[in-house]
Amino acid sequence: MRLARVILATLAALLAACGTGPSAPTPTVPLRTDYRLGLVTDVGTVRDGTFNELAHQGALRVARDFGLDYTFRESIDESHYAIHLQDLLADGRNIIVTVGYLMTDATAQAARDNPEVYFIGLDQAFDGTLPNLVGLQFREDQAGFLVGALAGMMTGSAVVGALGGQQTPPITRFINGFVNGVNYVRPGTRVLQTYAPSFTDPDLGSNIVRAWVEQGADVIFGAGGLTGSAGILAASRLGAWVIGVDQDEYRTTFSDGTVDGADRVLTSAVKRVDAGLYWAVASILDGSFQPGVITLSAAECGVAYAPFHDAEEHIPPGIRERLDAMWRALAGGTVNTGASGVAGDVPPAPLAGLMPPVAEDAPRLEACNF
Repeated sequence: MRLARVILATLAALLAACGTGPSAPTPTVPLRTDYRLGLVTDVGTVRDGTFNELAHQGALRVARDFGLDYTFRESIDESHYAIHLQDLLADGRNIIVTVGYLMTDATAQAARDNPEVYFIGLDQAFDGTLPNLVGLQFREDQAGFLVGALAGMMTGSAVVGALGGQQTPPITRFINGFVNGVNYVRPGTRVLQTYAPSFTDPDLGSNIVRAWVEQGADVIFGAGGLTGSAGILAASRLGAWVIGVDQDEYRTTFSDGTVDGADRVLTSAVKRVDAGLYWAVASILDGSFQPGVITLSAAECGVAYAPFHDAEEHIPPGIRERLDAMWRALAGGTVNTGASGVAGDVPPAPLAGLMPPVAEDAPRLEACNF
């Protein structure tokens, strides 16, 4: 526990420095030519607008800042995980990032077989500790809770939808957090929800949310890779409010507001995979690497919600104020989501239009540079 607190204290500052603006953090270690960085995507591409792309952007930044040679491999299905890992190892990559929960077993096996290579598993946790392996996890339940609260405050029909991809633990935390967030601010709201069998089926995502809009859903959350992104694209064009995932989908899926429907994007449930990856690689380079599992929450600037962009004028100031207070309450520990999967995390009592309890010394979102 002491080690985790030390790591997270330094990580919070890095996450703030790795914001979405043009400036990059100043390298604190010499440029290295003896390390070569590789990344394997989960099923999907580095241009998927969500999780894989965000990891790739973090790898690009750390490679640029520290002078690392970098390459990546994209997985079409799960059979490619081991193939791509062996390909990167044969290419002499000695820092390898694997993206997604589904790669947990393949990553752990590769780390056991190659003790001289560092492995960073995103959205992964492991049984036991290997000296060359770290897993980075995120409090998706907190990000989902926040955007669920916004959905509950913005719905006019009291019907909203949550589309998940394959039912992995991170996706389950997103969806359960969303449901609890909706119920926190507006008990009795009908939440339509389902998990798609694939992260890469845009037609399925579109068809699911079209049916939900026909049932009266006027706010749709998509947390399922390309499947979810296609769903919110379709919903936005039908006039529903939509919420993205992982990174700011107004900037990715909706191309900085140039794609039809961008004005219907309320926000996105953000998890700073890019900054977490940056920190993990930097810790290898400066000799401070520690194995194990690190979980990033709102308190470490690991999760939040994206800017409102074109939708801001449609979100009343009181709602924006309450949402900011909810982030601070989660970061300060005065509100739990009831959806973390950790024993003792009980669902919060309904807010019923009131402000959540916020500790005076609770962190502030603006300090995170989201």
